Amino acid sequence: MEVATGTEMERVRHMAEQLDCLIEEDFQLLTGATPNTVEAWRKRGQGPAYILLGRRYLYPRKAVAKHLESLTRERVALGKALL
Repeated sequence: MEVATGTEMERVRHMAEQLDCLIEEDFQLLTGATPNTVEAWRKRGQGPAYILLGRRYLYPRKAVAKHLESLTRERVALGKALL
């Protein structure tokens, strides 16, 4: 993928926000994942739903929230876990 300049990136980010989406770079920042990891998640179907527009991936905020909810783990007190 071409590397966008700062101004181009801001324009793309603004347009994605108008569509209630995150751009791939923001999704990577949110998850702390590398570009290769995010690509692997897409290939394995492990990440959130996404939209491919040309060569740019957009992540709908609702899909990201749903995915994060699926990763949420309940904390179990040790005493209760033994019962």
